[in-house]
Amino acid sequence: MIRQDYKWLTDVFVAHRGLFDNENGIPENSLPAFERAAQEGFGIETDVQMTKDGVLVVFHDDTLKRMTGAEGRLCDLTYEQLQQLRLLQTDCKVPTFEQFLAAANGANLVVEIKTHPNIGEVEQKTYDMLKGYKGHYCIESFDPFIIRWFKRHAPEVIRGQLSCSFKGAFGPLKRWLLADLKLCKWNGSQFIAYCADTVCTNKAVRRFAKKIPILCWTIKSQQQYDELHDCFDNMIFDSFVPQRTEER
Repeated sequence: MIRQDYKWLTDVFVAHRGLFDNENGIPENSLPAFERAAQEGFGIETDVQMTKDGVLVVFHDDTLKRMTGAEGRLCDLTYEQLQQLRLLQTDCKVPTFEQFLAAANGANLVVEIKTHPNIGEVEQKTYDMLKGYKGHYCIESFDPFIIRWFKRHAPEVIRGQLSCSFKGAFGPLKRWLLADLKLCKWNGSQFIAYCADTVCTNKAVRRFAKKIPILCWTIKSQQQYDELHDCFDNMIFDSFVPQRTEER
């Protein structure tokens, strides 16, 4: 049974990196994508990283090449240096986390903190900024230690474990611990966000589904949602504008 204090997490579809359209001038994780998602009534998933000089920004990739054409890693640039770049040759810059919160305008938020060393500073800064947000929000991460930080230091924040099959990644022990969600009780996960490829077949997901919400990422079409929706409580989507199966 889904607890009432975070039932909002399953009531509204969540737009992956905003309601973006990379091919038509609305880049992922850009202010226009966030504003569009909020205007259309969707929740928003985004990614938080920190610049070399300690500014929180929203950007998915570790490296800058795909989205800006520049070489190097985001964490090696200052905020001022980052502002010289543009997203996918548009006028959009990499937004700060503060700008993202303003653009989201009260929409439900699923905030992924990207894996990074020296856990603590990014988490504290993210937490401090989210305290003033006027809508619902939660934290997620692939790193179980980041989720554990919130359990220990900000237990009131809803937190969830991101995971997938990790096929071809890591050694067998680490892959087993992460893919089979072995650390989720330890880190106090209150929901699971699992990849669409194996959300219906992973036994650990099915076990957790009896107790906490399951989010599925990333659903890419209405057909995929219709085929898989019985396996999860809500989805993180992109590449289409969805409808719930029962509404069609």
